[in-house]
Amino acid sequence: MKIDLYNLSGKKSGSTDVSDDLLGVEVQDHLLYEVVKAYRANRRQGTHATKTRSTVTGTGKKPFKQKGSGGARQGTKRSPHHYGGAVSHGPQPRDYTLSTNKKAKRKSLAMALTDRLQNNSLFVVDDLEMKEYSTKAARKILGGFDTAKALFVDKRKDDFLYKSVRNMYGSHAICADEVNAEHVLAHPCVIMSTNGLQSLESRFSEKIGEAAE
Repeated sequence: MKIDLYNLSGKKSGSTDVSDDLLGVEVQDHLLYEVVKAYRANRRQGTHATKTRSTVTGTGKKPFKQKGSGGARQGTKRSPHHYGGAVSHGPQPRDYTLSTNKKAKRKSLAMALTDRLQNNSLFVVDDLEMKEYSTKAARKILGGFDTAKALFVDKRKDDFLYKSVRNMYGSHAICADEVNAEHVLAHPCVIMSTNGLQSLESRFSEKIGEAAE
């Protein structure tokens, strides 16, 4: 399929061919949900913990005598219903890891990019190379595409682009080898260089070739 090419001012400068396997797939909301949920869950450390009655600090002495107080009998101040006592059924360390196969991750990225293309929020530009650190220049690029936030995707991690973009709230720069569906869906707009697009296409063609073998 053919898609439009733009310059950094947001003006159309031509067109280019792109594989249907990358930008022409059917968008399945549930698969995107499952993959993004896994990405987020796998970042959780799972180190949260509350103290049980065996670990909370406190005396083992019986608070008051068994009978005669008029209250319910108590055996320890470390019980959950006492002030300063333990937490009942509180969170304990656990592993939140969710398994996602490579095919689903690859397909979800294609779906996310296709969704942005269908909603006129994916722009492929001739080049994203910057000559200096300049947040002002990066904001000017966003202005050309009438957006305040965007994900910049290039073939390599350009230090000038990366550090200029990271000063802007809601915008990030990433290389094509690292981008995934979560990155794309977290931004309202994607600005990608032709080199980044070619890198993604080669990444997809290699995986498809491996699957065919």
